[in-house]
Amino acid sequence: MFTRRGGCRATALVAAATLGLAALGCGGAATNYYTSAVTRQEECCDRLADAAARESCRAQIRRVDGEAAANTDVNQQTFRCVDRYFECDPATGRATRDSAQAQLDCLNDLGSN
Repeated sequence: MFTRRGGCRATALVAAATLGLAALGCGGAATNYYTSAVTRQEECCDRLADAAARESCRAQIRRVDGEAAANTDVNQQTFRCVDRYFECDPATGRATRDSAQAQLDCLNDLGSN
């Protein structure tokens, strides 16, 4: 016989299992730090009001040639530093001074590992 109390337990069990499966599905894909870092920098440039300044800002973003190069371990590690520490200065469309220093420190730490 299906009781009210048993029904609540079954519903809770199904909900917990569903949440568990959803969590597993969300954690499977690795972050592409190159794509994420470049996108964040582009979005920062796009905040500039002047169209010429936006284009100049975007042109100065460091990029690699091709998806294969972007996905190498060294480039993923490098752009992970950018992605992790990038903070936009909306007045310039570029990284804040503290953000740029944190990125540099992170990059320097890569060489010591």
